[in-house]
Amino acid sequence: MKAEAVREMLEANPMKGGKEHRVAFLVDQKRVFKVADARRLATESIFDYLTDLVLSNHYFDDDIQLEGFCQEGDRLLVITTQPYISGIHPDWTELRAGLARHKLCDPAPRSFGGNFIFDDGVLGEVDVFDLHPNNVIQDKNGWLNPIDAHFYFHDREARIAALSKLDLM
Repeated sequence: MKAEAVREMLEANPMKGGKEHRVAFLVDQKRVFKVADARRLATESIFDYLTDLVLSNHYFDDDIQLEGFCQEGDRLLVITTQPYISGIHPDWTELRAGLARHKLCDPAPRSFGGNFIFDDGVLGEVDVFDLHPNNVIQDKNGWLNPIDAHFYFHDREARIAALSKLDLM
């Protein structure tokens, strides 16, 4: 993608982003346009970031799509879209209760780290992190929708093995 076109899309209908993404609303598509600076990713590598998107689609029934990449100066930008979800960001109490409905448990309930664990029938215990209130939207039905989840694996080999077991490679 061209950096100028990406900048125009971000300026057309900007939304509040976070540390990792600049965000805009694509009104006609009802999708959120997300631009991540590869140096600011919450993951160790672009491979981890992209496979986290695949895992989010798998586990949370998301429709996150990789739209492309662009160069802005010396920075590599990763561009994705995902469905727009109307709602609010829950507080920590609502977050923990709602994620429990997703079968995610908080291994450190007194912390505010956003780290959760769930049991997968294929992989066993799966670690999900970065699920703090700003990365989850509670819709009008009260359902919590993670919008920026990351998954922890000990190393790249373990990540690849998990993706292969889930038939996602």
